[in-house]
Amino acid sequence: MYRRKSFISLSLSLVLAAGTLTAPILAADEFTDGMGVESLSNTDQVPSAENGTEQETSSAKNQGKSNADADFNATVFTDGGENKAISGGDIAEFNSADDGITDSNVTDSSITDDTAAGNDFTVTERTIQELPDGSVHVTEKVSLNTDISSNNDELFGEYANQFFYEKDAATASATSIGESVLSGVQQALYEEMKTKVTNIAAKGGSTKFKITSDLGLRWQTSASGARLEKEVSQTFDNLDTDKVLSCLRTDCPYELYWYEKTANTEWSYNYSVSVSGGKRIVRITDLEVSMPVCNGYASDQYRVDASMVNIAKASAANAKQIVNEFKNSSVTEKLVAYKEMICYLTDYNDEAMSDSYADGYGDPWQLIWVFDGDDSTQVVCEGYSKAFQYLCDLSDITCYTVTGDMDGGTGAGPHMWNIVEQDGRYYMADITNSDKGTVGEDGDLFLNTPSYGSVSKGYTYETESGNIYFKYDKDTRDTYGTGANSVLQMTDKAYDVDNNTVKPSKPVISGISNKVAKRLTISWKKSQNAKGYEIYRRAGTTGSYRKVATIKSGNTVRYTNTGLRKGTKYYYRIRAYSYNALGKKVYSGWSAVKNKVSR
Repeated sequence: MYRRKSFISLSLSLVLAAGTLTAPILAADEFTDGMGVESLSNTDQVPSAENGTEQETSSAKNQGKSNADADFNATVFTDGGENKAISGGDIAEFNSADDGITDSNVTDSSITDDTAAGNDFTVTERTIQELPDGSVHVTEKVSLNTDISSNNDELFGEYANQFFYEKDAATASATSIGESVLSGVQQALYEEMKTKVTNIAAKGGSTKFKITSDLGLRWQTSASGARLEKEVSQTFDNLDTDKVLSCLRTDCPYELYWYEKTANTEWSYNYSVSVSGGKRIVRITDLEVSMPVCNGYASDQYRVDASMVNIAKASAANAKQIVNEFKNSSVTEKLVAYKEMICYLTDYNDEAMSDSYADGYGDPWQLIWVFDGDDSTQVVCEGYSKAFQYLCDLSDITCYTVTGDMDGGTGAGPHMWNIVEQDGRYYMADITNSDKGTVGEDGDLFLNTPSYGSVSKGYTYETESGNIYFKYDKDTRDTYGTGANSVLQMTDKAYDVDNNTVKPSKPVISGISNKVAKRLTISWKKSQNAKGYEIYRRAGTTGSYRKVATIKSGNTVRYTNTGLRKGTKYYYRIRAYSYNALGKKVYSGWSAVKNKVSR
């Protein structure tokens, strides 16, 4: 089946002409779907290099964490107040006397350091190379031995959701490991890296970048030669760059969807010694980090291809265009239009159909591919159902996505579909099998009631192609419950095309004031169709949300929370409610979270 996919403005009549609740809607032939060295406390102690100032310079490269006990080689050093450069031949002799290294080109493999950030780091290779100018170049290839629970595609999926659902930063986890466990110098490094990896995630580009923050890497020393090299390496090690990276991976996992965590991360730096007024000051400068990119998101080893992000952004924009097209339609008209548009824009991927797909839900591209406008991208049931869920979410229509098994028609296997709520009753919405050429193309599997069945035993629906059986899996039953009020309980009442309770719009918190001690006043914009509001609060970063007030008027847009603790940051979120025909509360979505510190 081939259909041209394009995003054009479609009038409501055009879409609805393709199908209604009783006319053909869309039946698959197949389905399944710090620092050990004392540092200077202020910069006035650091003499600047002037004419006649003696200097010594060296460079070293470390990938991951360098070993504090590793043998580094001085390229230039000052001895007795006189500049002295070591020639290439002298390096070997110097190494032999002080370091036990007899060759200026040395490779050592399988060296381990198990002390960093509570993780195991394996130095797979250390290379010491004599350069033509008599300096020594040191490279350590270090890999992190850790279990990575989420692969890069899964992380990208969550990152892409930010474009679709426009997650407010305030709704993200308030806990930051980096802010909790890192020293001040480490936090400066962490904050700069956090900004840069976030920009890379959104725009792509090079993942080799210089650190410009002043990390205070300068101190007075009397050491020279190998002892100076060791002092420098120990100072750099005390930054514990791998601890910083570990915190970034914890706090920004989705922004690091592109990061190849199991490969070598390279750190490079230069250092120099300035001698003036009898003081020898060491400075570490030109700190640079190179973070490898996984193949799926790389244009080369250290560059992120932004096209993946651009596809996700464009898909989200296309989906929102659909919602905007039908913003003035009734709930029923929206549901039908969303089904029709999804079936128009995508095709089923028969090649991906397999019983093994039962363990495959979570492909980040399924939702993206529905709206990308690309004829070559196809989806399975996950794409159809997640796309429908998304359009409903944007429209404040109550919709759920469930998984289980389907049987009947031409086959059986794992499946994903939706449930739509109307006035406290729940209806099937199988978008996959509402597509053209599927068992439900005549509308029998869209907003229909079952012939018989139960939550525990499954439900059977009649179609022109025969009976089709749906049974929820254990995860779905555990998630939604199986009681009388469970969303999994399919109603036997026919869907009322003309009667849908309009949900109130999502509240928007406009501000929080702390002008009065131990009080916070929350203000929000009035929600359309709201009969009242519920206000939930969390104290600090580790508490849980609790309802602190129910406002019984849709016109009230301010609430003062009293009896608060001085100096505590409080987080608030609000939802509006109205009532359905059965007298039950119908809720809007949650507002974005806002916070304020109590005086």
